[in-house]
Amino acid sequence: MVKLIVNGEEREINPKNYKNFGELLDELQKEFKDKILSKLVINNKEIPLAHIDQLRPAIIDEDNLTIELTFEPMKQFLIDMLEDIIKYLDKVIGLLPKVSEDMIVDTEKGYNEIRDLSEGLSAVEDLRKNTEKLSKLSPADVGIKEEEQQEVVGILQNFVNSLENKDIIDLSDLLEENIPKVLGFYKNYFQKVKQMLEESTN
Repeated sequence: MVKLIVNGEEREINPKNYKNFGELLDELQKEFKDKILSKLVINNKEIPLAHIDQLRPAIIDEDNLTIELTFEPMKQFLIDMLEDIIKYLDKVIGLLPKVSEDMIVDTEKGYNEIRDLSEGLSAVEDLRKNTEKLSKLSPADVGIKEEEQQEVVGILQNFVNSLENKDIIDLSDLLEENIPKVLGFYKNYFQKVKQMLEESTN
């Protein structure tokens, strides 16, 4: 038997009743249909939510397995998530001058940091799309103009091109002048969505 702890309540399940972990998740999601999975712990090890899709095909056949799941209201989950994203963006904005300097002083180190930044920006864009889907609030809905969105798209395209061409001067300029605008756009969007969600909760 597998020990299942759902929102603090302990249960036991027969793993043979489930084709895989995904089937168990789907059944629990039906039970908590107005809530979202916000935390998953397997044998005392927290699993990042981003890895859940990779776990879905896994067969539940391990002995002494403990699966702990926390479901919380969608709105609260989103507010908490947005708070974390805003803190992350503040941290990245603070690091930009150093990355720009490293590009000139130590090109290889600078490239590695820029690749990390590029992956981070891609993850933030994915989070923006997910936030829009979950909150039903687009940048336009929170008062961000279309021109601002287009400018961000253009900057990101230039950033990708300069990265592919390994253009140190362009990359350094983008980091100093334009990438802060992109991060500011995301931060502004996430802050406004968070504010609207909080106001609708009160």
